Amino acid sequence: MLHYEAMQLFSPSAPVDEADLFAGRQVQIRKLIETVLERGKHAVLFGERGVGKTSLAKVFRVLFPALVSEVRLIRQQLNADDSFSEVWKKIFKEIEVVVRSDGEEKRITAADFYDSTISADDVVREIKTAFGGNEIPVIVFDEFDRATESVRRQMANVVKDLSDDSVNATVVIVGVSDDIGGLLAEHASLKRCLEQVPMPRMSNDEMKEIINKRIPRLGMKIEPNGLWKIVILSRGLPSYVHLLGVYSVQEAISGRKLLITEAHVDAAITRALEKSQESVRSDYAAAIHTNRTDTLFQEVLLSCALAKTDDRGFFTPQSVVDPLASILKKSVKIANFQNHLKEFIGKDRGAILIRRGKERAYKFRFSDPMMQPYIIMRGVEGGLIQTNALDVLSSPEQPQFQFPTAPQKPS
Repeated sequence: MLHYEAMQLFSPSAPVDEADLFAGRQVQIRKLIETVLERGKHAVLFGERGVGKTSLAKVFRVLFPALVSEVRLIRQQLNADDSFSEVWKKIFKEIEVVVRSDGEEKRITAADFYDSTISADDVVREIKTAFGGNEIPVIVFDEFDRATESVRRQMANVVKDLSDDSVNATVVIVGVSDDIGGLLAEHASLKRCLEQVPMPRMSNDEMKEIINKRIPRLGMKIEPNGLWKIVILSRGLPSYVHLLGVYSVQEAISGRKLLITEAHVDAAITRALEKSQESVRSDYAAAIHTNRTDTLFQEVLLSCALAKTDDRGFFTPQSVVDPLASILKKSVKIANFQNHLKEFIGKDRGAILIRRGKERAYKFRFSDPMMQPYIIMRGVEGGLIQTNALDVLSSPEQPQFQFPTAPQKPS
């Protein structure tokens, strides 16, 4: 029974859809609520894949304070081949209207009025008239990074027209992007009516909250060292907190224990590696493949995964130096692995990293954020992360991985 309950509480493969289990993100929640309550304002929620954007989009309606007006949330997920008309027809199917025919009232959807093309003017007109005076419609478009350029351009026009007409409705655009320009065309002209809501990786406290909201429901507890190891390994990505959380719980249950220990978390790491998607395993293998024993691709990639990042997952070459020095137990310089970074952004190694910025000021990030915790877990399992780093994993006092200063060559 506890195995089943744990699987219900943790959701590594699906967005959280229960408000009581949603953790953190207070800044983003506040911005979205304020946007909805300000007439003529709309929002763009953006960030890396896997940071919880869809979960927030699904639950923020029930996180509203008690209001006189009723917030009506309509959410649709975009497909890559959706036209502008198809996108809005999905929305119109969720909007009921009452019509009179032969003296009788009949309920139909707004979509029934349109056989094919829907224009921006049609959208504004329907949203103006389809909702009651006490309703605040919030229309969420998820996976908007899939949208075609034509859809992005026309959606920008809709947002502008709704704002210009001061329509009491809010459009929320949600998608994978580093900035608003990656999602919405003509965004510069929309600054006045658009609230930008960046979604960074979760803080350590927010990730702890995911665990601490669930384990007590099972009548269980977790040791601080085990909790901290889950948090640090997850690198700010909630899906890994869920994955390691549920496996750790199940390992404890299998041992007939109600206290989750660090040993249970270690077993969960092994299980997570075994259950990892084949695409992740093959991408990792392609990135480190070599016929030589002295190329250090595995060690450099692990050091990239351990490097200190900004809140959008980017790291600098300098931040790779200390992790690599700790792994190799010797002093290193950027020149020692600069060619590795170049290869990691190339097709031959699966473009496992992406690069941004200008020469001498480059930043790097994993093209698939989910790869980063996987690489670290492989490093733990394979013993590439030395004892000092493993000690940090078990230490709640330490905010992140720390490495001793690399030994310096005598002058």
